[in-house]
This record gives sequence, structure tokens and C-alpha cells, in this order.
Amino acid sequence: MRPAALLGALAVAALAGCSPLPSAPERTVAPPPTSGESAPQPAPEGPHLTAGGRAFDPAADDVGGTDVCDGRSGRETLETFDRSAWAALDVPAGDAILTCGNADGAGWRHIADRHTGDFGELSALVGAGWEDVAWFAIDRALEQPTRVEPYRDDIVNYDVLVEYVDGGRAERSWMVTVGVGLGSGRIITSFPDEQH
Repeated sequence: MRPAALLGALAVAALAGCSPLPSAPERTVAPPPTSGESAPQPAPEGPHLTAGGRAFDPAADDVGGTDVCDGRSGRETLETFDRSAWAALDVPAGDAILTCGNADGAGWRHIADRHTGDFGELSALVGAGWEDVAWFAIDRALEQPTRVEPYRDDIVNYDVLVEYVDGGRAERSWMVTVGVGLGSGRIITSFPDEQH
């Protein structure tokens, strides 16, 4: 059934005093966010990480471990992220491709080899895996960057502020950088830098 027809059927059922799904809990549905806007999210209880208008959710943001590239070539695409435009640098919106890569160069293996401990510092605060926090931060930096800066003629750094929130206040913060090749659209690296 098309979404418009389904909404119409639900509205008629609601107006008639019937519930088409009696066992489903009642909830209100907010309109979908417009392009470039994150859906509002209630603040989680307890200590948590936030970035780019979204809270890190250890269950929903679980990427399943560090062995995702086992047996895969370095050039193989692991994930394709949406990448926001940045008008001040004439950077158009597009895709950012995370490849398995290699430890000495770029991609997921490089991030795992060089920055596990860096992301591990953030993940330890919320009882999550480093790779889950890294993936979350990469996604947020590319979709809702705090800033985008040129690194070289062919590379830009997408940065997002990641905050550790406890008791309703940001206790610590890191700027997470995601380096993206402009010609290839490939993610080169990602790492956090604590802000003081």
C-alpha cells in the first residue's frame, strides 16, 4: 500500500473511533526533517555522547566489530556515507566512501591501526566499542559538520564536535576530523582531538 493511502486509511480508522493496530502503543509522529536537518531526539538518560544534533545510541549505532574487513581487499567499499556540501569551499554534496584500505595508508584499516586508542577514550566513557563511536562520529561529521576546512588542494577535513554529556552538561568535548579526498570521494582517516 502506498504511504499516502496508508495514512488516509489510518486517519479514517482513527476518526471512526477504531484502532487499526489495537496492540500498538499510541505515539505522535513528527513531520520528517527537511534536507540537511536532523530529526529532534530526546536527550538520553545518563552519560552519553552527542554530535551533530544526535545522541550516540550503543545499540542502534553498533557496527558489529573490527573484523568487517577480514578477507576483503583494501579497495573494497565498506560503507558509503552521505556527505554535506560546504559552500564556502565550493565543496558539493555527494558520497564519502569508506574502503577497507590499509593500515599504512587510508580507510578503515588505517583508522583501526592508528586511532583505535583515540576513539577508545570516548567509547570507554559510555561503555561502547571504539568502532561504534568512530562510525557514529564519521557519519555525523559528514552529514552535520561543525566546520569543513581545506587540508590540501585535493583533501578536505570534515569536523564535528562530539560532546560527553553527564548530568545534562557537556563535561568533555572532542573535534572529530574526517579527511576526504575530493577527487576520489574516499575517506582517508578519522580521529578525535580533545578540546580544552
